[in-house]
Amino acid sequence: MAYQPATSPSEWPKWIQRLLNRGWPTRVYLAVESRSGFPAHESPRFSLCLAGTGQYTVLRQQKRQIITLKRGDAIVAAPGAHMEPHRPSRYLALGLVFTPSMTRLLLAKQSRGRHRFLQAHHDSTVLDSDGHHFFEALYHRDSAPPEDLAARRLVELLLLKSADIASRTDITKQATRKGHFTWQAACQFLEDHLHQPLGRQEVADFLHIHPNHVSRLFHEFSERSFQDHLLHARLRRARSLMADPSLNITDIAHACGFRDANYFIRCYRRVTGETPGRQRTRNNSTW
Repeated sequence: MAYQPATSPSEWPKWIQRLLNRGWPTRVYLAVESRSGFPAHESPRFSLCLAGTGQYTVLRQQKRQIITLKRGDAIVAAPGAHMEPHRPSRYLALGLVFTPSMTRLLLAKQSRGRHRFLQAHHDSTVLDSDGHHFFEALYHRDSAPPEDLAARRLVELLLLKSADIASRTDITKQATRKGHFTWQAACQFLEDHLHQPLGRQEVADFLHIHPNHVSRLFHEFSERSFQDHLLHARLRRARSLMADPSLNITDIAHACGFRDANYFIRCYRRVTGETPGRQRTRNNSTW
């Protein structure tokens, strides 16, 4: 089976149906534990390995564990759960992310330590209550073996939900508000990757647009430039992490994508007028 990126929303349902016809997923692994101070997606998501061998680092009883996915295997992560691709692995995967404002269908490739998105479809239709109940049922099967039939069926239902969302895309409506929706997708990408080095080019590569278009989107739809939006997003994340007394300033800086603690402190003081240490005692303050 050849895995060609879907070039239009109408192709995603057919592509997903072909995966289901193969009896996939064959195994389902779960990531439900979070790790204090480490960045994590705030929305439910899962990944289905299409080719190669995928590896993800998750937590089991607060200890790091590597999960190895073979072709046809899936891994499901709860909101806030620690799950990240293991760099040495090489694979092609279908990813589904269900945020409060959109559904994201992704075709991703991991090779030579680099994670790339070959194709991404963002849909303004969000997962319904039934879909979220399917996720909740999955989280309760954390102790079940990967071959657990119930877990496999629940992921199949989520794949069908995703195909249905893509099939009901209102092209006219999407085109009318395409710029604003693309900007929302860019903002969501930044939130999901704040702990990594980020710039216009990374966002442009993900959305398959020119970096100058990224700047235009933020100029049109945001109160801030791209760089200012990114900085304030990092600082918002930092402020939430400062509520955890077990994290030191260096931990927080790295978790929010700052290259070192001193740079983080300078940025924080420039925006807020005080140091992170002083801010920790003023949890109800704003900027």
